[in-house]
Amino acid sequence: MPLRLLVSIIILLAAMLVVFIFLLATDTALSVWNYLRLAPAWLQLAYLCMLVILPLATLVLFWSWFKPSRKVKAEIRPRPVSFEQLQDDLLNSQQAGVDVSPALAEIREQRRRKESGEIHIAIFGEVSSGKSSLVKAMLPGADIERDARAGTTQTIIQYRWTAASGDQVLITDLPGFNFDDDAAAREETRRAHLVIFLCDSDLSSSQAQQLHRLIQLDKPVVLALNKSDRFSSEEQTALRARLQKSSGLPPENIVSISAGGKQEVVRMLGEGMEKREERERPAQIESLMQAVQRLLDQDRALMESLRDTSILLLANEKLDRARQQHREQQADELVSRYSKRAVIGALAAIAPGSDLIIQGVLATQLMRELSQLYEVPVKEMQIESFLKLAGGKLKNMTALTLAITGNVLKAFPGLGTVSGGLVHAVAYGMIFDSLGKAAAATLASRGELRPYPAAVAFEELLNENLESGAVRFAKLVARSGKK
Repeated sequence: MPLRLLVSIIILLAAMLVVFIFLLATDTALSVWNYLRLAPAWLQLAYLCMLVILPLATLVLFWSWFKPSRKVKAEIRPRPVSFEQLQDDLLNSQQAGVDVSPALAEIREQRRRKESGEIHIAIFGEVSSGKSSLVKAMLPGADIERDARAGTTQTIIQYRWTAASGDQVLITDLPGFNFDDDAAAREETRRAHLVIFLCDSDLSSSQAQQLHRLIQLDKPVVLALNKSDRFSSEEQTALRARLQKSSGLPPENIVSISAGGKQEVVRMLGEGMEKREERERPAQIESLMQAVQRLLDQDRALMESLRDTSILLLANEKLDRARQQHREQQADELVSRYSKRAVIGALAAIAPGSDLIIQGVLATQLMRELSQLYEVPVKEMQIESFLKLAGGKLKNMTALTLAITGNVLKAFPGLGTVSGGLVHAVAYGMIFDSLGKAAAATLASRGELRPYPAAVAFEELLNENLESGAVRFAKLVARSGKK
């Protein structure tokens, strides 16, 4: 039967089915209507309400099921930490051999700033947003280099200012930077009581992201629209409204200013001649100074508490990084020690095979010690599963030994034929090295030993380090053989 004829028959049957369903529905509707005509009025009204409510309820139900969901990325908030808890962690970490000096330095700096009674204000903004000009306007006597070409502030500079209330204020001029890339400027921002974010127009996507990160630090933020003299009063009002909407800051924390600075002026001298010269643009920062003073007067105790919390979190993060580095160093030493044992064990074995990865006591003990190092409880079943999966990656041992043989011959060109025992010893050194590093990386990143991801990482590490690892362990085997 031709395809076109078959399609035509299917369409015809479908049309007939639709007509039949329509006629059946019509007959049913007419029958119901005839019954309703003889029914009481209240029953007719109830039936009509049901006809309206049921379709609407069905639509609402389907909409709630199938409407596109807005995926909101969960923000990871740092865990709260108290000063007493941090002290205990510092003491325990120091006793364990962790370098706690960066965290201790942060605590000392917090204590020094608290005793000084100064208010710390950080000025934040992208390159050429006018930060240095703003500091110059706030502190007319300060000697600050400025350059309209871009990015004159290369280091963190601090200036002292006495507010109208008599408060001693330390103003930190941060370089034009990305909040995520410049660790020193990011940390100084976290040490501040208050942050001034400078922009000169609508926020770009990168500026909006930077500002959002600053607001997440849970401290007062003032958004200052610089170079506002370029806009009319109506344009400034509309621009501040857009900035308030995109930033989420209170309207009173968004001000229009002109930080001053130099501007190029062209003077016509006649007969087509012109002269270019630079003039100082007058600064207008009264609204910013008032907003800063208002925030300083609102709740000094709360501002101090927020700053202390931010610095405690910063010190705690530095301690966590130091712990992680210490663990990584210990894990490397542990893996190296077991890799050497595996090399010696392979040299002593008569016919080692890849099945020892599953049954070997060394591999199981290595997993146990790594889990203890990372303080992660690991069940024997997880260890067995990981070792079994890792062993499965080594089924084609021939390809591995051939690759090792070739790389060893490159390292020792005068060696001639490489013995089987040496190749197996090198192989087991590489296997244990990759095995331990894969397990350590999984324990550190996931907080548990997940067999499958760890086995995948093991295979990747083994393949990546095939050449360099073969040479390294070949030298180790050579030294072990001489002993």
